[in-house]
Amino acid sequence: MEPPKFIVIGGGVAGLIAAQTLEAAGHAPVLLEAADAVGGRLRTDEVDGFRLDRGFQVLLTQYPEVKRYLDLRALGVEKFRPGAHVHTRQQHFRFADPLREPAQLFRSALSPVGTLQDKIRLAQLGFKVMRLTPEECFTGFDEQSTIDYLWEYGFSEQIVERFFRPFFGGIFVEQKLLTPAAMFRFILKMFAQGDAVLPAEGIEAIPKQLAGKLARTEIRLGTRVRALTDDTVTLDDGSTLEARAVIVACAPDALFPQLAGTVRAWRSTTNLYYYSTRRLKENRLINLVADPTSTINTFCVLDEVAPTYKQQGQGGSLISVSLKACPDTDSIAQVEQDLLRHSRLPNDALRLLKRYDIEHALPELDAVSYSYQATQSRLIDRVFLAGDQQLNGSLDAAMRSGRLAAEGALRT
Repeated sequence: MEPPKFIVIGGGVAGLIAAQTLEAAGHAPVLLEAADAVGGRLRTDEVDGFRLDRGFQVLLTQYPEVKRYLDLRALGVEKFRPGAHVHTRQQHFRFADPLREPAQLFRSALSPVGTLQDKIRLAQLGFKVMRLTPEECFTGFDEQSTIDYLWEYGFSEQIVERFFRPFFGGIFVEQKLLTPAAMFRFILKMFAQGDAVLPAEGIEAIPKQLAGKLARTEIRLGTRVRALTDDTVTLDDGSTLEARAVIVACAPDALFPQLAGTVRAWRSTTNLYYYSTRRLKENRLINLVADPTSTINTFCVLDEVAPTYKQQGQGGSLISVSLKACPDTDSIAQVEQDLLRHSRLPNDALRLLKRYDIEHALPELDAVSYSYQATQSRLIDRVFLAGDQQLNGSLDAAMRSGRLAAEGALRT
């Protein structure tokens, strides 16, 4: 048998897009995945009739690479409503997005999420980022952090603590908002111009759709790579594969120890799923917890957004809870008490379905970028890197990095 011209290591979104790009150029790559399914960090489990994504994740429809590669209609996506419910120690109120729902302008003006000047500044910032291209969101910031950008823009402590910190802290998986401001502007633009959605069959439907489009790629599951040289891949069983070029779409430091430290660390998070016997109505809004005494950062009723996340005809609610920090112990009693307090559910309403401790939720990056030349994905002569750690921590970056790595490999 003729050896493959291209090998892709890693079956996450970046690897699947790389394989799709290689197929479009007329090749039949081999994709090696150590797990029992493709998807990487985008996985969904079925527990007691519920669909549970491994970590609270949403799909942003405005991502440029999502528009390029995904069929949203086929995914059966369901939308979150723009805005949020905000929980402080004393209050519970709704913060509407007047840019997306003009009819909510009066409600937004009266919301205690921030001052009237805060809301004017937020509207101005929303219109500003909508006029920028995605590339322009990443220019002119050097290493300025999101929190410094917010202070410099003139926002008050009230809106920072009640909206920006819980909302973007959840997206960035870090509460200090030290993520580069370029990333903040890009994500804000994505929310301002698109929708946050859930696929009907869970977040894993995304890699399943991408894999389903591969007609010539040989996908080998449960295949772990032990070592990689310039053009030779050594598998755990000692066998080897040679290729014209190799795309590494997994954590590269495992194969190239000299890259250890390229990603300073990985941000981790804990996500819990509860079933509530009482119906919790939140109008398809995310709940932001701006209470420093609470363990919870955000929670939402998933089946209210996507009814297919629970069995048809089943009552009650499926609640996803994301914590501010990973607990040091196995005890989650305080989380449950906090959720009961914020949701106003009775003490006997909750049943824990599953706890996920996500150690590698997002890469910790000193600098972020939107894109680069395809040849910049080259590590050594015939090895190319893909993954969101190459650009920024997002699904869009993972997809773009896979495409660019494949385009670079095709030039060898």
